[in-house]
Order: sequence, then C-alpha cells, then structure tokens
Amino acid sequence: MKLLIFGATGGTGRQLVEQALAQGHFVIAFVRNPAKFHVTHANLRVAQGDVLRYDTVEPAVTGQDAVLSALGVHPPVFTFIVVTVLCQVAARLLALHGVAAWSVSLGIPLLALLFLFRRNTKLSDGTRNIVRAMHERGVKRIVCQSSLGVGDSRGRLGFLYNFFVIPLFLRNLFADKAVQETILRESALDWVIVRPTALTNGPRKGVYRIGSGIGHWFFLTKISRADTSDFMLKQLAGNTYLRQIPSLAY
Repeated sequence: MKLLIFGATGGTGRQLVEQALAQGHFVIAFVRNPAKFHVTHANLRVAQGDVLRYDTVEPAVTGQDAVLSALGVHPPVFTFIVVTVLCQVAARLLALHGVAAWSVSLGIPLLALLFLFRRNTKLSDGTRNIVRAMHERGVKRIVCQSSLGVGDSRGRLGFLYNFFVIPLFLRNLFADKAVQETILRESALDWVIVRPTALTNGPRKGVYRIGSGIGHWFFLTKISRADTSDFMLKQLAGNTYLRQIPSLAY
C-alpha cells in the first residue's frame, strides 16, 4: 500500500514508518523539518510541509491508499520546571520576604503555567486539513492516534495523570484531542481512532489488550509506541474496528 504518515518525527511516527517499510509498504513521511528525520529506505519519500497549511497537506495526500496520523504536541514541561526552580533560587538569593517572595516564588511560576500551557489547536486544525484533503482526493482510510483519557475514557490514566499531570499540564491538549476525535467521527472517512494508555519506548511484543474498558482511575497502565504502531498498521485492512475507538494497554 501507499501510506502517508503524519507526525513521522515523533516516537510513534518513527515506529509507524519503520514498521510500514519492513512490511513492504511505500511510505511518505510528512515532516515539518526534514533535518529531524533520519530514516532512509528505497520505498520512503519525505514530504516537507506544515499540517496547519492545507496547500502542503493536499499534495501529500494525493495518490495515497491510506493515511496514518501520529500527530502530537510536546508540552513545555521542562521549561516550566526550569522557571519554577529559578524563581525559588532567586527568592532565596535576594532574601525576599512577604509579598515579594510570594510574587517571585509562586506568582511567576503560575503565570508561566498559564502562558506555556495555553490552548493549542494544532491537532484539531491539522486534522481538519487532513480530512478535507482526503475528501478532496478520494482517500478513505485513516488511522489516528489519540490517547486514553480523552472522551468517554476520561479518568482511566491512573491517579497521577488524573489528578496532577492532566489538570496542570495536559488539560488543553486533551481538550484539543477531543475536538480532533470529533472531526474524524463526523467525517465520511473510514476512520479508526486508537487510544493508547501511557506510552513507553519499549520493544514490540505483539501482545496487548484491546477494548473500551481499559485503564484504571488509580493504577497507571502502559503500552509501547512500537505496539501502538503495530496495532495501527493492522487497521489498514479489515473492518473489525472501523469507525470505532479502541483503547490499548498491556
């Protein structure tokens, strides 16, 4: 098959590219910065573009048999941690007290939190462009990675994610993933939305759980990006999960 893969420079995207090539598919890797993509293969072509620009998405979609999306947004958690630590150090080095100490050690990190993790609609806007191009070019099948914790799977990523990570750092990202899913569900495409639990860089095992009741409110479940990609590629043929949203975990 001729496959177009969005998000090819990410962890899951690279796995999709490598596994698809190993299975004999012809692959176009859609990337914004080719310098960050280091896979080479006779059946691989790199298409430079921006998923937020329709004029670069449509030419890449043209002539493909199916599309796989592993689009992602990387929350600036490290930047927030650095800002917080520097503010704590500054408050102590400057011997600040009272309101001044609270403003530096707490106020600035809170402002950074609001700024760094403000609403980002890249996933939904990009998916809207992909869906439009697929409709225009007559490409029907799309397999898209979302996440456990979105939609009716909310609260199934374990205590740490449910009560700390998502509310503080990923709330807007998960809201955008929900919009992304809605765009696909309301399209006329042959879509499969995949919701993996917490992703790891572990090896492909080929054995994992698939279903709608996966996850737990307290315990964190995991699955590797390699096995997530394995499942996604299997959805290119067959209709077992067509227009469904299966979750994945070990």
